[in-house]
Amino acid sequence: MIKPRKEIVELKSYQTALYPQTWDMKLDSNENYIGPSSSVIKALKQLSTEDVSHYPHYGNLYKVLSEKFDIDKSCIAITNGADEALYAVINTYIENNDCVLSVEPSFSMPELYSKLVGANYIKVPYKKKWSYPLEEIINAVDIRTKMIIITSPNNPTGDIISQEEIIKILEIYPDIAIVVDETYANFSQHTCISLCDTYKNLIVVRSFSKDYGLAGLRLGCVISAAENIDCIKKTLSPYNVNSIAVIAAIEALKDDNYIETVRTEYKKSYEFLFKNFKELNFTTYQSYGNFILVDFGSKCNLIYEKLKSNKIIVKNFDSTDKNLSNCLRITLPTYSAATKILDLIKSRDTVVFDMDGVLVDVSSSYMQAIKYTYNYFTGKEIDDDEIYEAKKLGGLNNDWDLTDYLIRQCGFDFSYDDIVEIFQKQYWNDGKGSINNESLLIDTKVLDELSKNYNLAIFTGRPKEEAYYTLNKFEILKYFSKIVTMNDLPHDRQKPKTDGLKLIKDSFLTDEIIYLGDTVDDMFCASDFGAYGIGVLKNNSDVKQPADYLFNAGAKVVINSVNDIINVLEI
Repeated sequence: MIKPRKEIVELKSYQTALYPQTWDMKLDSNENYIGPSSSVIKALKQLSTEDVSHYPHYGNLYKVLSEKFDIDKSCIAITNGADEALYAVINTYIENNDCVLSVEPSFSMPELYSKLVGANYIKVPYKKKWSYPLEEIINAVDIRTKMIIITSPNNPTGDIISQEEIIKILEIYPDIAIVVDETYANFSQHTCISLCDTYKNLIVVRSFSKDYGLAGLRLGCVISAAENIDCIKKTLSPYNVNSIAVIAAIEALKDDNYIETVRTEYKKSYEFLFKNFKELNFTTYQSYGNFILVDFGSKCNLIYEKLKSNKIIVKNFDSTDKNLSNCLRITLPTYSAATKILDLIKSRDTVVFDMDGVLVDVSSSYMQAIKYTYNYFTGKEIDDDEIYEAKKLGGLNNDWDLTDYLIRQCGFDFSYDDIVEIFQKQYWNDGKGSINNESLLIDTKVLDELSKNYNLAIFTGRPKEEAYYTLNKFEILKYFSKIVTMNDLPHDRQKPKTDGLKLIKDSFLTDEIIYLGDTVDDMFCASDFGAYGIGVLKNNSDVKQPADYLFNAGAKVVINSVNDIINVLEI
């Protein structure tokens, strides 16, 4: 059995998706959201057989790059993406037990490449978020340090290091390779390429993935003094850049209007998101790249999942980097797309419904099950008024508890489990019981209107299986983004305890909770939680149900029908 080098065994490989996923907005990898110049697509559509079947030639690309960067062709080496550029530079100058310095957090691949050659990769943490720790970097250099890697703008923090600071490092350490990764420089318009003529220890890496939209073709380059480039090219494979990437790059680099359009659109998008995230009290960091880094605090994973459920994918660092806990990095889309992101993240009030007696008429289901079970154990009949009088007392978590209470009030002491078993045979019976006698109280048009402006949720004492059965039966499950049932809470934390409302609030970006219920327990729960309680009167005309007992339990408003919510909220 052959064995790899120990450096290989100890490394964790960089994982990439094998197949594309369908997203309305793919904003997790800092690819160009707008896409490449139209001239690139036009050129690719005109590919010849020879373009594919023959080895590539690089002369025209070197000529265009030389003109673009105002530097001699001998000072440029093209690579298969910026990744290969960094790999080649590290392989050229770093040996086993050398030290490579960089900041933390930053782009991960230089660490992997350094460890591949047996080097020590030293990560200097930011002292202040996110201001380049210049003095800390300078002080971290020791006799084994052979390279300092600077990413400017830095990914994922978005900060830049000034040219003056780079010059300071270059001059203090003329015998150390200073590598500046300028993958995002076209967005910041800060570059130190012009310094390559003066400082022979400066190596600049560029990519054409983010700015020119060529990520799928993999093109980058290294810019440095000619003698450095001559050495770096020795580590590169011949024909390392394919002919299609060459053709696309030449067209992209010629289109000055395109890159200016990209910068203008991203600037507009960035300023919009930065301003609005700040106003929503999220910590938003200044970025010079084509992305924005935001600390969403305790709402981070909630926002990530909210965007994901709407087919928008962003970069979540929460479980991978302690320095970026609660942070999402969002690749900048177009301005119009940015407004859609904000609409999803903006806080909306949440309307929470109890199910029984509010969304669903249970007079022929739960009420019948209570009566049947009561009669089964006591041999007596009980009417609706007696049941509702017991409900007014509060403190009964669900209709099982209510039935148990009513039976005990008659002087009987039966097992709670036995009572539940008989109740369920009458009511549920594997979906064949009186649950099928229920009817929908709320008009779906009301749910349509509410969903335009509010988050919608359910807090019910029903078991989960029964709740979903009914919601699916009436085809209204789609309206509710969060459903809290009996199964989601311990028995002693059901209504009127407020745990269910807390679960709901924690599931949304929301300021106010509005809770519609028909019992005193519902209103006690709303009041104790600080929610706006709306009492809903019983729909059963045979039962006299004054509004006072709901008001006394904390209801702010009492309505005759759940559909009157439209008038209360003035939709």
